[in-house]
Amino acid sequence: MCSVMRFSVIFTVLVLTSFSVKATDIETYRGVVDVPGTPQRIIAFPAGVVDTLDALGVKLVGMPAGIHLNYIDQNQASEVGTLFTADLEAIHRLQPDLVVVGTRSAKQFESVAEIAPTVDLSLARGNTYQAAIQRMNDLARLFDKAEQAKTIEHELTQLRDQVAASVSKTGSVMVVMVIGRSLNMLTAKTRIDWFQSELGMTLVGDDSKQLGELAPISFEYILAQNPDWLIVMDRDAAVGKPSSNAQQQMNNPLVNATTAAQKGQIVYLDGVGTLNAVGGVQGLRNTLQQLEQAFNDPSRF
Repeated sequence: MCSVMRFSVIFTVLVLTSFSVKATDIETYRGVVDVPGTPQRIIAFPAGVVDTLDALGVKLVGMPAGIHLNYIDQNQASEVGTLFTADLEAIHRLQPDLVVVGTRSAKQFESVAEIAPTVDLSLARGNTYQAAIQRMNDLARLFDKAEQAKTIEHELTQLRDQVAASVSKTGSVMVVMVIGRSLNMLTAKTRIDWFQSELGMTLVGDDSKQLGELAPISFEYILAQNPDWLIVMDRDAAVGKPSSNAQQQMNNPLVNATTAAQKGQIVYLDGVGTLNAVGGVQGLRNTLQQLEQAFNDPSRF
């Protein structure tokens, strides 16, 4: 029997036989998992999970280096590798009760699970907003933070509804991610799916079956589509790399001829919450606050 299977059997037996210890069932990317007790020593890899646990007041003993969440004290925990490569020795030294992987770190599941109880909290695509709320509530039940989660969800719901009311008057919206010198359009098939499903945006390109995760575009394409609004994010800046100077790149005759530019309806959105801490509730709040300001008074940006 391989080590991962042995660990799974042991973990299951512990759940079934530890009558004096509560078990919390949480929805994971690999199915429902019962986690015994309330973990005290937690390692989290996904930036969105680090974000949400911080919002709930749950302290971590380990997190990956370089996740670049400028609203979180990353010195609170030891480094345990990167988003893509776990430092197994560092994880072993920390003796965690629970390790959370997901999305970029999901490939580390099997190797990390040999060391400690591990769950994969990757978010399924379709409605990132609702998936993030569900993940927060699962974590809140696990760590006895239901009241904190209730407060956060109420605040997010109010913000979402305010933005949705403003969005109903906007017309077409194109979302552009700048990476270096390249432009990519994000559609409802990507991590901004909730811009359409929750906020009601009419996203340019959503009706095209040819557009997948990233749709490379040109300035000529932007002018041809002529959106009423442009939302622009600098992906490099969002993940802690040198900025792509998105605003400077977008200031050109082709973009300036669009309806969005002519009406002053280009929004330069901080992409940390949308492109980096995907599904993190603080990232969602920051994004909603920026959108609420932009659609009510774009001159603030």
